[in-house]
Amino acid sequence: MRKFKPLLLLIAMGLVTLGCKKATTESIQGDSTQTTARSVLAGKPKKVLFIGIDGCVWKAITAANAPNLKTLMDQSYTSTNALAEVPTWSSNGWSALFTGVGVAKHKASDNSFSGADFVNYPSFFRQIKTSLPALRTASIVTWSSINNNIVATPDVTVKQNSASDNATEVRIIQEITSSNTDVAFCHFDDVDHAGHASNYRTTTQMYMDSVKAVDARVGRILNAVKARPTYNNEDWLIVVATDHGGDLGHGGSSYLERNAFLILNNSAITPQLVNTLPSTTTESNPHSITTVDFKTNVYGQLPTLSNLDLSATGSFTIEFRARATTATSDPVIIGNKNWASGYNKGIIIANRNGVIRANFGDGTHRLDIDGVDLTDQLWHQVAVVVNRTTQKATMYDGGIQVAEGNISAVGDLQSGTTFKIGQDGTTNYSPYFTGNISEIRLFKSALPASSISTYSFTALTSAHPQQADLVLYTKGDETSGTAYNGTLVTPKIDILTKSSATITRSALTTAIFYRKTTDYHGAPYLYNVPPTILSFLGITPPSYYDGQALVNF
Repeated sequence: MRKFKPLLLLIAMGLVTLGCKKATTESIQGDSTQTTARSVLAGKPKKVLFIGIDGCVWKAITAANAPNLKTLMDQSYTSTNALAEVPTWSSNGWSALFTGVGVAKHKASDNSFSGADFVNYPSFFRQIKTSLPALRTASIVTWSSINNNIVATPDVTVKQNSASDNATEVRIIQEITSSNTDVAFCHFDDVDHAGHASNYRTTTQMYMDSVKAVDARVGRILNAVKARPTYNNEDWLIVVATDHGGDLGHGGSSYLERNAFLILNNSAITPQLVNTLPSTTTESNPHSITTVDFKTNVYGQLPTLSNLDLSATGSFTIEFRARATTATSDPVIIGNKNWASGYNKGIIIANRNGVIRANFGDGTHRLDIDGVDLTDQLWHQVAVVVNRTTQKATMYDGGIQVAEGNISAVGDLQSGTTFKIGQDGTTNYSPYFTGNISEIRLFKSALPASSISTYSFTALTSAHPQQADLVLYTKGDETSGTAYNGTLVTPKIDILTKSSATITRSALTTAIFYRKTTDYHGAPYLYNVPPTILSFLGITPPSYYDGQALVNF
């Protein structure tokens, strides 16, 4: 989920000193891997400055004409096509940037860090502290969750959670100028905060101003490095990275939300721009159906489903097929509450500017997960599963998981209002959903991924393994009348109108989306940063890392 934090500018400044005056070679045992400090000739000790900018869309750097970052990009290995994994929350991005592994291993899939594993997959500071224990390490952050969850206290000499980006800047410059720092990380938060307030748009002055402000901070920090009396006798690796992109928000699976950037600067690195955009191939399944056209003043109403438990302990699954013909605002596909606020009690699954958002609120807390792209006007088989045992809310598109969030903070979802399709629980929300909705399935249990996948492109039968938990099922293929009749179970959905609207149906041969195969053309992932830093320092990255060093030092 969104963390609604000020800009998290990952300025992870790592300054690392290797070796001594004489040429030496050390062999040092790491956690579970053989780490080798490479020969250090009489010469310049290694230093690392890692700068990270939370929520900074790379195009904003050029659009804002940010002089310090632009100059650094021109002089460095710069990837503007780097990738964050899904879900694109800060927890996932920063965990990858620190642990060298993807979300399948570090498990920090949302900003609560629930279930995260930093014991088996610690931050790169652990490798440094294990291999070169004499080094001075520092982690100075504005978003305290990084230090509180990812960075273990024994691995850093200095650990500070700052109240503001100003405080972070002051403290990191102090660390650079007044101590023999070896590896330091600093993190800024204001850009992401501005992104949440301004949709990450380069046309928004607030967002551009935040990028210019952080660029000035970067400039002052780089100047502090260059002002060190020993700077000319040091070998610096400067890393700048962000944890995710943005498009209206972040957390979803779109490329703009996944698109991050990486900058690597060192005297041994030849300036290079890596910017190949991904290419995609969309696969679909044939599909023909005659079904209702949902539009202004046309919607459906479900009966009261007393056996569907939406309490704080109740698990359930909502499945449907949706095809949207417009992609503006946030009309409701299915919901049981007042959509005037996402905090209102209940559930809304909406077409939010072309991307499906599942919203859950209990009156005080809310959870939003975004995942399915409806802008292609294909049918999409959507499943939203709430599992109160694991406290996960998961979204699927064509049987493939596209988003997940932690729902433990959200309690009772029973709004007292029946579910509607094409409208919210009040039937007064504007705009109405425009398009088609069919194959609506509600289960009083959290379906496993296997069941969702198996029945994504076929109708349900009595052979479905969770058929006993089926509460409502309608194919939505009625060719006349004012109802979607029930199948396998009794409840039906009434199709209703307002303001003398008429119910129309279309015979559609539009395909169902199956999957989108994307070729990222070797674009680096965020988890490539830790092995790059370790390799620069002469430390062999752990064998369990998912990424490899981006530069052969």
